[in-house]
Amino acid sequence: MTIKTRPNIKDLLQTSQALAENTALAELSPGSALHDAIRYHYRTHGSEARASLCLSASIALGLTSDSAVRLAASVETLHNASLIQDDLQDRDEHRRGKTAIWKQFSPDIAINATDLLIAGAFELVASAGSDSAHRLVTTMNRAIARTLQGQTKDLGAVRDLGVDQAIAVAKEKSGPLFSLCLELPLVLAGHFYFLGTAREAGAAFGIGYQIFDDINDSARDRESGAMSNLALLVGSSGDTELSSLEGAEGLAHHYLQEAASAAAALPNGCGALLADKCAELLSELDREAA
Repeated sequence: MTIKTRPNIKDLLQTSQALAENTALAELSPGSALHDAIRYHYRTHGSEARASLCLSASIALGLTSDSAVRLAASVETLHNASLIQDDLQDRDEHRRGKTAIWKQFSPDIAINATDLLIAGAFELVASAGSDSAHRLVTTMNRAIARTLQGQTKDLGAVRDLGVDQAIAVAKEKSGPLFSLCLELPLVLAGHFYFLGTAREAGAAFGIGYQIFDDINDSARDRESGAMSNLALLVGSSGDTELSSLEGAEGLAHHYLQEAASAAAALPNGCGALLADKCAELLSELDREAA
């Protein structure tokens, strides 16, 4: 009798990282400015949270290791493209402890790197399953459109931005790429019925995570006069509904719990890692509030 063992997520994550970088570099000439910029960016890895979520969901749904790795590489590639673009548009000079690409190489190189990574993300997602390629590409395109809509609203934010508007921006800017980590495995596994639930989980987590992040950044953002820090906006709001949630911490709790509930409702426990991440952030909020 053969006992099947689940693939090791850490091993798959390393394979996904290598695939993402190799796909981005495949058609570039070594030593060219764009090749150097991509190598520079990938030299320092982030948390790989989205890739991990995608791998976990894929394995839970019974997808092959190869498909899981390709889906994970696609979402992480897309996330990296968004980071390079965000840094350029916000003029943030540092990323992952070193100089941002636009500052190190040039704004034009940053634009080209963003375009290249987006193209690579589509190549990777289409290669995960030929029979589902069109639906996978459509799902990714939807997530990109929603994210860019949120980014556009964020760039155009006025100084008197309200809490509701800031939440809407966080939902569109952060939510789609988190939900994409669940949507792509669900599409490839044929679980189309649960796509709405995955989007609800991603949207709520995107908001909750943004508030959590803004709570930690509130002192720095207060000094710099940041307009869209949700923790600061909630603190200055006279909205009675918001005050009943006991400020930013309560609002973060609300959305993280909502995300955990939606993630738990997904088939085969494919949202378990997202639910665990919500529990981890909730515990940290409780510790800080104590």
